[in-house]
Amino acid sequence: MRMRFTRSTASSLHSLPLSILGFAAALLMLAAQLVHSPAPAHAVPQPAESTAPAYVSPEDLGDGAKPPKPTGTSWLVGDLDSGELHVAKNVEKRHAPASTIKLLTALALVDEFDDKKKKVTAEFEDMEVDGTKVGLMQTNKYSIDLLFHAMLMSSANDAANALGRAAGGQDKAVKLMNEKAAELGMSNTQAKNTSGLDAKGQYTTAEDLMKLAWAVCEDDYLMKVIGTETYQFPGGKNPQTKEKFKGYEIQNHTKIVGQVDGGLGLKNGFTRAAKGSYVAVAERDGHRVVATMLGIDNNSRQVAVDLLDWDFAQKDPKSLQTVPVGVQATAEAAPTATGSSSDAGGAESDSSGTTESQKSDESESSMASQTVGAALDNPLALVLLAGGVVLFIATVILWLRLRARLQGRR
Repeated sequence: MRMRFTRSTASSLHSLPLSILGFAAALLMLAAQLVHSPAPAHAVPQPAESTAPAYVSPEDLGDGAKPPKPTGTSWLVGDLDSGELHVAKNVEKRHAPASTIKLLTALALVDEFDDKKKKVTAEFEDMEVDGTKVGLMQTNKYSIDLLFHAMLMSSANDAANALGRAAGGQDKAVKLMNEKAAELGMSNTQAKNTSGLDAKGQYTTAEDLMKLAWAVCEDDYLMKVIGTETYQFPGGKNPQTKEKFKGYEIQNHTKIVGQVDGGLGLKNGFTRAAKGSYVAVAERDGHRVVATMLGIDNNSRQVAVDLLDWDFAQKDPKSLQTVPVGVQATAEAAPTATGSSSDAGGAESDSSGTTESQKSDESESSMASQTVGAALDNPLALVLLAGGVVLFIATVILWLRLRARLQGRR
């Protein structure tokens, strides 16, 4: 039977491709929404295990022995008082700091609280902070002193957030941190939060961490807190159930004080993006040695301890370079101390040191590949995306054929 083309038939055939096209567009939009919607917690892909070789302590750390070799981004070990480095790699390379930034938080905020016994009421925003927490409960009150212990001993992000609030809010706290960094000559450091959780534009260097370590070691109150091995966290009351809960003991996560000969402590850190970071200081016979590390693939604490032990064992270590610490760093920073480190250079940089203007073109060009990658992680989105593309192509072919036949009938 031969089909007869009438005006109404032609109109219907004209509208058919448009209907199919609309359906295809709807599928594409739905697929795009699924791609860019946050996945449920259980569906988040886990990072692949590190393929870096596991760090193994050298058998010989004595005088004249080769220094330990961490696997990671940057590190140093040297004399904390003179600033002389005896082992160093990429000490000026910017990298995400993880929780070592809490040393800067502490140093910037410690003078904001004249009364360390003053109580701060915890809020829900403290409880919902990601990462390591000490267990602050909203509406319960905690002393400033307790918050400093929780932040520096147990690396508690909820305590860091509460201290930031108590100092006038997170924005003010971060501003104080960057001003303190500039004051110390930490020209390659920029803080974005009080906890050290991964944040765009937050970075430091192994060299700047050495300057920070010197300044923290000069603060008696902070060193008393950092030198505490265990501390009693108080009980409280659940505001929803009204049930009381008992207190418990918290420990010093850095495991330098009391576990390393002459260990003064300081701070460790880890996030998936930053990997392992460490600042460790020990003093033997009146001689202080510091080890700082960023982006360490594994066994960061053992690396720090080995670097300290190796350095103390060297009778005449070779000085590779000198990092200005203390008065030297302050004098060096004086010309730029009027502005925070976040203003340096007039362009924001990430942990790799790349400015935002340099990254803008790169970000735009990678948008399509990121979308496809996200779709591959979502089977439903992938099916809908493929279906939409197929329908779109089929619609175009159908439209072209109908158009040709209609033109042939005229």
